[in-house]
Amino acid sequence: MAESTLLAVVLDHEHARLFLVHGADVIELPCLVTPHPRGGRFHSDRRDSPGRGEAAFHRHRQEEERRHYGAVARRLAALTRAHEAREVLVGGSEPVVAGLTRALPRPLATLVVGTADLNPVRLTMAQVRRAAQAAHRAHSVVTETEWVQTLDEAFGAQRAVNGIRPVLRALDEGQVRALLVVAGFSRPGYRVVSGRLMATKAEATGEGVARVPDLVVAAAAETRRRGGTVVELTEPRLAARIDGVAALLRHS
Repeated sequence: MAESTLLAVVLDHEHARLFLVHGADVIELPCLVTPHPRGGRFHSDRRDSPGRGEAAFHRHRQEEERRHYGAVARRLAALTRAHEAREVLVGGSEPVVAGLTRALPRPLATLVVGTADLNPVRLTMAQVRRAAQAAHRAHSVVTETEWVQTLDEAFGAQRAVNGIRPVLRALDEGQVRALLVVAGFSRPGYRVVSGRLMATKAEATGEGVARVPDLVVAAAAETRRRGGTVVELTEPRLAARIDGVAALLRHS
């Protein structure tokens, strides 16, 4: 299965550094800077200062932060679309991370897989890589656990199948709504003229067949084509629960 692309943003109140992380590769994208209008500071004990009143000062600061977080959210939305990123990491101090997270529209917020305490001024590619990989692993374990729990419940209701042959039969009947695949699992097989995938030639029942190098890749592509979901299980204790591949069914 292909590795997904993660988009990392590390920000403070004025700057946002952006990175694409794909496996061990980290690429920094152009930085986003939201300039703040010039103006006097609030000074509570200097009546002759050019500053503003306390309430007005804090409203001004809040508006600057709102404008900055909005600009970062728009940039993130554009970059996730342009680079087909399926995961987002938010880095920075706790207040800044919380502020940006609240400003994200729901479709973008669902892509956030983790946060990290990172300083955009003193930041290295290695730090971004480590934080992104840690967030991806932690999120993957949670997501995979939820899918396997759903699979266990579906077995009890006879709405799931386990193993390559039952999965291919369900796929041929258009019943697969989610395909769960153990990372690294592959098996060669065949495809008949009508398009059906099968594990052995003997299942062809007289139809012409063509060899398929990897049935799992072919089954995943077919599942996606039919609007289903493909889930890769990378956690060993979860992967051990199925025989290479399993499927949640649309109908029992």
